[in-house]
Amino acid sequence: MKKEKNIVLILICVLVLIDQILKIYIINADTELIFSNGWEISAEKDVTSEDNVIYIAINLLMILFLVRYIRSNNVYIKLKNKLVLSFAIAGVASNLIDRIWNGSVINYIKIPQFTTLNLAYIYILVMWIGMAALMTSYTMERIKEKNGKKANSRK
Repeated sequence: MKKEKNIVLILICVLVLIDQILKIYIINADTELIFSNGWEISAEKDVTSEDNVIYIAINLLMILFLVRYIRSNNVYIKLKNKLVLSFAIAGVASNLIDRIWNGSVINYIKIPQFTTLNLAYIYILVMWIGMAALMTSYTMERIKEKNGKKANSRK
């Protein structure tokens, strides 16, 4: 159990470090990378919000809730669930760091005709996709079990 917690903590720290180092590099390099398909990589601050304190409080609550869930000793929470949820923690923590130090989130991946985002948002997207995959997998296992029980009861 302790090994699982260490793996999750290391993953969270590595993901946050990657995002933060990339932000620092892009800001200090002060260059723009423009790709042939219109995508750009350049630093852009989100609009500074008057509600920054509220965003910080919500981010802290999300981190605390997710960490508490991951650290619980519930035997039904598998390592793969914890690893997927660690992407959400890393994304929220990385954007929280931005809000505390800069007053806004720093985005650097510009998707043409859509939005500008950063790795932290991609981490959160990975978590949603991962949770959907895990839930689908779990559902398919239950369906197979149920069909197996029906087949056994007919014999």
